[in-house]
Order: sequence, then C-alpha cells, then structure tokens
Amino acid sequence: MRHILRIGLVTLLLLLTGLPLAASVLYHADYARSEPAADEVLATPPTQVKVWFTQELFRREGENWLRVTGPDGARVDLDDTAVDDNDRTLLTVTLADDLPDGAYRVEWRALSAEDGHPKESEFGFVVGEASSAPAAAAPAVTSTAAPAVAPTANPVVAETPTSSESGGLPCLSAAPLAMLALGTVLVKRRRG
Repeated sequence: MRHILRIGLVTLLLLLTGLPLAASVLYHADYARSEPAADEVLATPPTQVKVWFTQELFRREGENWLRVTGPDGARVDLDDTAVDDNDRTLLTVTLADDLPDGAYRVEWRALSAEDGHPKESEFGFVVGEASSAPAAAAPAVTSTAAPAVAPTANPVVAETPTSSESGGLPCLSAAPLAMLALGTVLVKRRRG
C-alpha cells in the first residue's frame, strides 16, 4: 500500500510541476489580426501590411519579418519590416505601388519577447474580385525553417505549429503519465 501512495505522490508532484512548464513553452507570439485581414477581399491594393501578435516581439535584426508575394509568386514588399516602437505587438511592411489584382500571400516570422521562441506561418488576401483569383491550391505547411517564396492561389491561414517549434519540452507533460504507468508495472511485479 505504501508503494501505491508513493507512486501517487510522485505522479502528483510531477503533474503539478510538469504541466505549467510545458504550457509556458507552448506560448508563442501568435497571429492576432492583420490589415488587410486574413482572407479579406479588397477593392484596391493596400500600401502596407500590418500584423498584430498575441505577445510583444523581441527586437533582434532579421528575427521578425513579413514577406508578401503576389499572384505571380514574386515578392511585392519593400523588405522594410519593422516592429512598431509604440506597440511591440505590431509588425509592418510597405508594399510596392500599383499591385495587380489577384491573390497575395503574407508569410511571417515572429520572435516572442516573452519566451524567446520564433513562430512562422502565413495568411492571404485578395485584391480585386475574389472570383478573379486562380483556382484553389493546397494550403502551405507551416514550418520553422525559412519558407520558400512560391505562389499560392488562395489566401490561407496556416496556424498549426510544427512539433519542432517547442524544442521538445512539452513532452515533460507526459512524464506523470509515464511514471504512473511505470509505477503500476512495478507494483504488479512485486505482488506477482
């Protein structure tokens, strides 16, 4: 009986310490909103893309960026991504003049000031008639590696983080379950 109580106590202790650690590691600067909004259809082309995140961004050159590609897959931003001085959750990039109608893809990377982890994803918007955009293509896969700048036919919001983004630490939340299973096996062996 003492062994079962010890196993239960150890499991509870691991559960109480492991889950908060794992949860805090999963917090990244996620997409909150943008102008233009994800999947928005605009009558006229925007001059700038603004993206707000759920956390303040860490200021390190080259770590936070927005890349905007047009219907032909070519970059249409001026490569001047900046974190706003007054609102560190805001990332902006200027767009070229006279953008043609069609589907645009905004790829982003944000480095959280809170946990120091980067996150990458993308969304899209359309300039002109939505029906003038090419046929839908498969959504792009979110990656922590630098994304390829290739055309996509439809605006996509891809917010699914890859398992490598968290560095493996969320696996600590499985430790209490593993300890419970191990304890159960050991108790059964001693009884048998």
